[in-house]
Amino acid sequence: MSSRQPPLREIPENRTAPSVPALLLRPWTEEDVEALVRHHRDPDLRAWLATHLDTTRQARAWVDAQNAGWAAGTRAAFAIVEDTATGRRAPLGHIAVTVEGAAAVRVGYWTAPRARGRGIASRALTRVARWVADETGPFAGRTPELVHAVGNEGSCRTALACGFPLTGTLPAAPPARPRAQHLHTAAVPRTPPGAQRAARAA
Repeated sequence: MSSRQPPLREIPENRTAPSVPALLLRPWTEEDVEALVRHHRDPDLRAWLATHLDTTRQARAWVDAQNAGWAAGTRAAFAIVEDTATGRRAPLGHIAVTVEGAAAVRVGYWTAPRARGRGIASRALTRVARWVADETGPFAGRTPELVHAVGNEGSCRTALACGFPLTGTLPAAPPARPRAQHLHTAAVPRTPPGAQRAARAA
């Protein structure tokens, strides 16, 4: 990440409709461990993930690794939650931005069963893509990429709908990448900092 400013720790979403709770992207915490283990029992999710969190110990280690990525400036991992006023906001999914070489960042995500079919993944991906495109932000100048396992048609449709056209295929490289993956590369329009300041002042 760029050293020009620290990354945001939370990314809110403007409410899309009065009846639809806005999303909030926030860092993973110790309180999310049980939800992580529960989500990782889902066979549809397990079919596509390279790492399975079967125990609370594994889930805690995973959360610690996400926080280490924040501290090192190499990875921004978010729990996807609905921003409601009802108290505890349990995660509906995960989305992360990882520095990939000198010129790109790579986005990956998954959603829990109860979040599917509701546009949660598309909304979270759109919000993260805008954050990555911010010329004043920590990823300024980097090209956003997205990868998913070949055969994961749902993730492919989401990527295409959010402006990430398919640009190639990455070969399998176990254990981190046990199967071939589709690579989507976004050409995100970038708003000059001056225009952003003018828009905020309007």
